[in-house]
Amino acid sequence: MVFLSLYVDQAVRVIVIQKTLIEHAEKLRQVKAVLEEQRIFWNGAGRKFLRDIQEGSTEAAEVGW
Repeated sequence: MVFLSLYVDQAVRVIVIQKTLIEHAEKLRQVKAVLEEQRIFWNGAGRKFLRDIQEGSTEAAEVGW
């Protein structure tokens, strides 16, 4: 009976740990998605800035780049 109780206790702990890991993995996926969106935005902004400079546009200077 003691062994059964220990087994159930360990099984519950494993389930709780797995649930926690799954929740953390989901949060990390969400953070990764946000960071990827920001990277795409800033890469696009950087390309536009360089293109404006090459074309001689003063727009980059006007917005404080």
